[in-house]
Amino acid sequence: MIKGVTLFSGIGRKLFCWFLLLSIFPIIVVATLTYRYGKETIKNELLKEEAFIAEGIKNHILTILDAGEYSAQFFASDEFIRMHLEMLNHNPDNKNVVKKFNDYLVYKTNLNKDFYETFVLNPSGIVVASSDENSIGKKECDVDYFIYGKNGPYIKDIYIDRDTGESSMAFASPIIRKRGRKFLGVLVIRYNATKLNEITTGKKLLIKDYGGTFLRRGETSEAYIINKNYLMITESRFKTNAILTQSVPSEPVTAVFLNGHEFVGVYKDYRGVSVIGAARYLKRMEWVLLVETDASEAYYPIYRLKYRAITMVGICIIGVIFVSLFVSRGIINPILMLVRGMKRVAAGDLDFRIKNNLKDELGELTDSFNKMTYYIKDSSEKILNLKESLEEKKEYLEGILTFANELIFMLDAQGNFTFINPKIKDWGYEEDELIGRHLISLLFNKQQMQVNQILHAGSSRRVKVEAVDKQNNVRNVLLSTSRIKNKEGQLIGILGVASDITELRSLEHKLVQSDRLASIGQLVAGIAHELNNPIGVIYLYSTESLRLFERITNTFKESNTLSIIEDTQRLIKVLSAIDCGSFVNKELFEQELSSIIENLKNNSRRFEETYNVISKNRFHLHEYLEGSAKESIRCKELIGGLLDFSRQKEPRMSWSNVNKLIDNILNIVEKQYRKEKIDVVRNFDPRIPDTMMDSSQVEQVIINIANNAVFAIKESLKEALREDVRKKGILTIGTHFHADKESIEICIKDNGMGINKHDLGKIFDPFFTARKDGKGTGLGLSISYGIVKMHDGSIEAESMAGKGTTFRIFLPVKGKKPK
Repeated sequence: MIKGVTLFSGIGRKLFCWFLLLSIFPIIVVATLTYRYGKETIKNELLKEEAFIAEGIKNHILTILDAGEYSAQFFASDEFIRMHLEMLNHNPDNKNVVKKFNDYLVYKTNLNKDFYETFVLNPSGIVVASSDENSIGKKECDVDYFIYGKNGPYIKDIYIDRDTGESSMAFASPIIRKRGRKFLGVLVIRYNATKLNEITTGKKLLIKDYGGTFLRRGETSEAYIINKNYLMITESRFKTNAILTQSVPSEPVTAVFLNGHEFVGVYKDYRGVSVIGAARYLKRMEWVLLVETDASEAYYPIYRLKYRAITMVGICIIGVIFVSLFVSRGIINPILMLVRGMKRVAAGDLDFRIKNNLKDELGELTDSFNKMTYYIKDSSEKILNLKESLEEKKEYLEGILTFANELIFMLDAQGNFTFINPKIKDWGYEEDELIGRHLISLLFNKQQMQVNQILHAGSSRRVKVEAVDKQNNVRNVLLSTSRIKNKEGQLIGILGVASDITELRSLEHKLVQSDRLASIGQLVAGIAHELNNPIGVIYLYSTESLRLFERITNTFKESNTLSIIEDTQRLIKVLSAIDCGSFVNKELFEQELSSIIENLKNNSRRFEETYNVISKNRFHLHEYLEGSAKESIRCKELIGGLLDFSRQKEPRMSWSNVNKLIDNILNIVEKQYRKEKIDVVRNFDPRIPDTMMDSSQVEQVIINIANNAVFAIKESLKEALREDVRKKGILTIGTHFHADKESIEICIKDNGMGINKHDLGKIFDPFFTARKDGKGTGLGLSISYGIVKMHDGSIEAESMAGKGTTFRIFLPVKGKKPK
């Protein structure tokens, strides 16, 4: 016997357990299924019974509510009540009317033994008549049965009357005059709410009518009602003074209030006890009716069955144990020999073999053990060789990671660094310094959105991010990541490679600016010609304004030579002489006055001529100066637009409108295009929303494509001229909003030469150009493609040789957020 190996250790114990399990398992399964079937059957029967009782109580309660509401409406329509209320409304102090009215309401109240009180409120909410004289004069204008009872029949939920302390309900109905439909008041019937307790507890009810004796069968069954505030409005079997004090936030109450559906099932009640119950929703009053029985009492018959089944299973287990011991003994002995051989092999004796005389499965197992020993010996030699090979590969991979020119790192599933190669020293960090830190700590401004894209993307990602080194220098980095999963598909890490593209981004910006300047070269000639016209107009207006200024100036000079002051002085002297009586010679006096008058007339005429000259030239001078100012503004706008486009700007994302952007571009180049016999057609979608973009870069894309279209149209017009064919160039620029795709489409279409199929696939390649004049750089469309991709958009081209070309640019509406 091998030390430590017995019938009850190792495989012997397992065989014994398997025999035991296979024998007892069917018994346990049958007993369990029987128990569960019985439990489920009892549960279903109880649920049906609870639901039946709940439905009967619900119908009874609805009958009471209908009867109370009908009684209120019937009383309110009583002509006696109408007439006497109208009398009291006109004369509230008529005690005789009040006495008759009260006696009549007492009579009405006694018609139903469950009516506590019947009273009438006038339009001001004051009790003017009641079956209880103590209520007369109460002001109840703020009570809900008056507020809502004015508009129609109303039922007030269960409440405790503040005067009597009774649990009550109230049925209210408006009293309306037949003629004219005038509102006279509100009739209210205060109802005995304990009637609901009789319904839920089964007191004073006949079996054939409501099944009342079943409402509290056994020791734990009960029925109660919950209002919309989750409070009991009927008595509890287990709690005293529960009305409007006991809260019941149980599962069926919550489910009924949320969904409005009926509920049956097993749950915990307001005591925290597991019960079987049914819930019904009285939507009219927002009440929930519950009928419940403790699960312990309901399942008592099945518990007795369970104990008997356990006893039978125990007896069967004892019998199976003796059978299992006998069978296991015959199997364990050959296995013990195999265990002995395995220990010898495990000790290193790979030449050990077991003699085999058995012909059964254990014999085959022994032969397999001998073969396994041979293969283990052979495999151990191969493993030693493989270990040496793996060590060499490990050193090789460590050398690659150590001397790689790119930053290589590993992240765990939460985004923390678990490995980073020595390339990080170029950033000022040591490898161990970042282990355990989160990736976001290296990103500029803690860009959480980009971290989420890296950690939660479903596949490999390539993103451009801004990182900071230890000296807080911002670096542009191209980050490539791949998710690593185990065999179960669970994420175990993220492999990343970071390439510093700071210098590359700088070169890209310079390349974009170079293309922008190349586009300016094509615009300069047209804009220079465009500037000649306003400058010529300014020169003409300035020359004419100078000529008019000289004419007006000369006229003022002639006015300065007039002898107005001298004539005035002569006239003063004459008048002084008259006052002194020194004029003796009348003829000489008349000659002097005549001379002064003649000179004044001549001066007046000369002033009138000067005014006419000024008036005549003033309008023309204003017109010339205004025209010069307008043409100067036109020159300023043209030059300003050209400068804005040529000025090197940092990429900046902001909210812009594509329609306005294109319109501003066309205002600069449209006249130039028309002089080339090219008509520009605008086809803008007015629904285009503002979107997040770099307006200067999108402007560059549109001008690049428009310039290419104009070149193609001009070539087509030359071709048509050589063939003596009349043709007009048309450049169509339009926009369209795709609401379903949340994108904006910019369409630039021309009727130029078109692009052949061979070249159409190359137009976005850098330095490819179809121009034969040597003026094309081959960068415009390539840079435009990069700009559109930077905006998370796409660009498409459709063309047919000789028919024209259509470019479609798609930009997302939301776009990127501004930095």
